Amino acid sequence: MQGFKYDAGNLVMGATSSGAPNKFDIEKSARELDRKIQAKMLTQPALKTWGIFHGDRDAQVANQFKSTMKQCLDQVNYESSDPAMYAVRPGMRADAWIKELKNQLNEGIQMIVLILPGAKGRNTLYDDIKRFLLTEYPIPS
Repeated sequence: MQGFKYDAGNLVMGATSSGAPNKFDIEKSARELDRKIQAKMLTQPALKTWGIFHGDRDAQVANQFKSTMKQCLDQVNYESSDPAMYAVRPGMRADAWIKELKNQLNEGIQMIVLILPGAKGRNTLYDDIKRFLLTEYPIPS
């Protein structure tokens, strides 16, 4: 397995926050093996400045996504802050999305999530917004 190595009865996965090898005895940890391998394996930047943009009718969906994302990040010990939440009004117009993105994005933002209304592939919002982001704010989105 990539990222793992076996050394004298111990499974070694990356390093702990102190830099020491992150290892554990496989035989003694058999019942907790799944939990143990969910520990941090590689160094990753903390997700401190990110946001979730959603249409004016999708606040409930955005809050559910935020909750699920927090659970997932906590489960794998990924250091993160709560995202900023932005409602776009009116949510079906690309110019409203672009205006809100221009107002809220800055150089320190690491990532954004866009919860777009409508069916995938049947809405021009995605293409218009993605084109804008790629040219003006090339960050993960």
